[in-house]
Amino acid sequence: MRKPLLALALSMGVLGSGAHAAERIAVLTSDVAEIVVALGAANEVVARDRASRMRELAHASEIGFMRSLSAETIAGSRPTLAIGSSAAQPPTLWPQLRAVGVRAEQVALAEDGSDFAQAIRRVGTLIDKRAAADALARDWQAKMAPRKPTARRYLVSYDGAMVAGRGTPADTLIAAAGGVNAAAGIQGYKVLSREAWRTLAPDVIVLAAHNAPVHGGAAAFARRPEIAATAAGRSGKVVEMSARDAMMVTLDSPAVVDRLRRL
Repeated sequence: MRKPLLALALSMGVLGSGAHAAERIAVLTSDVAEIVVALGAANEVVARDRASRMRELAHASEIGFMRSLSAETIAGSRPTLAIGSSAAQPPTLWPQLRAVGVRAEQVALAEDGSDFAQAIRRVGTLIDKRAAADALARDWQAKMAPRKPTARRYLVSYDGAMVAGRGTPADTLIAAAGGVNAAAGIQGYKVLSREAWRTLAPDVIVLAAHNAPVHGGAAAFARRPEIAATAAGRSGKVVEMSARDAMMVTLDSPAVVDRLRRL
């Protein structure tokens, strides 16, 4: 009986064979969801936030929007592991999940996304994909190496009023593109007066595309008097991007940096 039992135990991974016992993962933010998918663990995901729309996660139940999550809803999917970045809100979510017995791990803690490579490696450790995560992190870091500095001034706005200052993901992306954040004198996010838009003298303005009903779209926004008076308005450098691309650090950020560089 010993050999058959040993073979069964090894196949089930209960004798320390190194096999990974599958988790039931809840991915709370889209940036982390993308890492999990890239590391080949999509089949272990049982729940996802609404912004995590990759086809590999179509089977997972939706638990709401990452900025307004409920511990009760997440726990309802019976995860053994919940992973998310600082984008997962409210802050009370993490202790609430742990209080109901869910192992909750927050990665990518820096508000500006500067620790994203570390987050990739941390996710790899949590889901037993260390080697793949290290390779992915090294590749991502290499592609995010800062480009040659230019004097080009960028303003990134969520809704045509609020802009991203220093200490934000947009600030990190602009720096990687070799540009200057025209709102670097602001910490975090701030609503600007119309005159301030002119004073900050942007060469490029990036608007969150999903808020077109608020800011009117790139073409209409560029016609505003205070915008038309800027280099961005005069040269047609008022563009729209998804908020994910322009205002989050993700696996796709190297491509976003290249796009910003070309503007």
